[in-house]
Amino acid sequence: MDAGNTFIRSITPANLSMSENRSQSTSTPSGETQSHRGGHHQTKPEDRLPLSEKTGYSAGGMSYTLMGNAIGNMGNVVLNVAMGMNPLLVGLLMAIPRFIDAFFDPLIGASSDNCRSRWGRRKPFMLVGAMGAGLFFVALWWLPAAWSEMGKFWYFLALSVVFYVFMSLFAVPWGALGLSMTADYHERTRLMATNAFWCAAAAILLSWLYALIKLPVFPDSITGARWVAVGMAILMTALALVAVAFCRERQTAAQATHQPEPFLPQIKAVLANRAFLILGSIVFFMCLGVFSISSLPTYIAIYYIFGGDEKAASMLVGWNGTVWQVGSLLFVPIVGFAATRIGKRQTLIIALFFALAGNLIKWFCYSPAHPWLFLIPPLFIALGFSALWTIASSMLADVCDLHETKTGNRNEGALNAMYAWLMKLGTTLAFALSGLLINLTGFQQSIGGAQSEHTILVMRLMDIIVPSAAVVAAILLTWIYPISEKRAYQIREELELRRGKLGRA
Repeated sequence: MDAGNTFIRSITPANLSMSENRSQSTSTPSGETQSHRGGHHQTKPEDRLPLSEKTGYSAGGMSYTLMGNAIGNMGNVVLNVAMGMNPLLVGLLMAIPRFIDAFFDPLIGASSDNCRSRWGRRKPFMLVGAMGAGLFFVALWWLPAAWSEMGKFWYFLALSVVFYVFMSLFAVPWGALGLSMTADYHERTRLMATNAFWCAAAAILLSWLYALIKLPVFPDSITGARWVAVGMAILMTALALVAVAFCRERQTAAQATHQPEPFLPQIKAVLANRAFLILGSIVFFMCLGVFSISSLPTYIAIYYIFGGDEKAASMLVGWNGTVWQVGSLLFVPIVGFAATRIGKRQTLIIALFFALAGNLIKWFCYSPAHPWLFLIPPLFIALGFSALWTIASSMLADVCDLHETKTGNRNEGALNAMYAWLMKLGTTLAFALSGLLINLTGFQQSIGGAQSEHTILVMRLMDIIVPSAAVVAAILLTWIYPISEKRAYQIREELELRRGKLGRA
């Protein structure tokens, strides 16, 4: 589930021109940063974002959540279960387009950094991407069902590659936009929390796509998938256009007049940033761990808990995703509160330990005798991912500040693009592994609910071990992440002394 969570805080509308942004810290005689009471900085009114901009940015996040996850949520149940396509081929269809698309991200990010237009640097890309992604998502699921397995494979592969490129044209500039909307350490967390909240709300719909496809109004799953895709395309496009309309781009005076930078030096500078590499690796391992086994709970529900009954399993899978996302919504206030009290890094580590526990207890909670225990692990895992999607994006904005101190260039587009590239690399490897893992279990689609005990056992073990190992790796990386709250405010002071006032694009 590619969504996190947030809480919405009431805010005071203010003139948010970044020319007024100032650090909350003051310097002691020793040169150290002194914070407000409690050891943490208080956000000034002029650093806060109005609700309209937070909501507009979050609409883009909802669209990206739907774009980025709908194919994965529908792929196995339509292509494998309904059409009988080999799981290995399905896994390749989930992986190859994301792999190809990942190489476009850095180019799109750098191009948006260098764009100079009357509509700003990001919005022209976002508009084209939103429209193209909606059109190709519909075309994707109207593949001719009567074609051969390889005919359907090549059709789906070609159109999904184009779909993901359009998605990146929207998503990479949208993400870069969020990195420059506020300069305050804590307001960044609130912005990303608001976005994560609405992403989790959108992801509830993703949890029910399988059940929607199986509605009795449709004669079969293939027809259901086609019409569900039409509705999804309309929704994701409309939300993306809201983001285009309501998000305002901010940039420094230097950025507004800066000459375009060559592509390769931008990317090399990003990859030389240690804090960025650690943060990107955290997201890489979490994506690798969760998406490589993302289809296994569905298979376990169908073939272990319900003995091949797809209809009953579809309802349980729907409730499983709903519990995950509703839990995410409820956890956002906790994540936001903790991050502004004990710090982003400490909050993320604690939340990831909950995600680890959620994966380990699957062994006891996946039971044919007690199907509803299936809904307990996602509550624990949701806390980890709520914190990940909320805090990692906020951390990335802090990394942008650090990058500017080292290079003199902010390059939000290139940083966000490489961050997305690492995320997609993890997702690509995960989807490539997912079909292989299903085949390695000995699963045979033709025998339905008569899967062997060995197949079920291997499925259950994979569903626990693979994501648990990834979470452990993410915890260790988070432990060594170098930007604390104190360091973040020191960086901001240094930047403001260096560049002076900021202007609106």
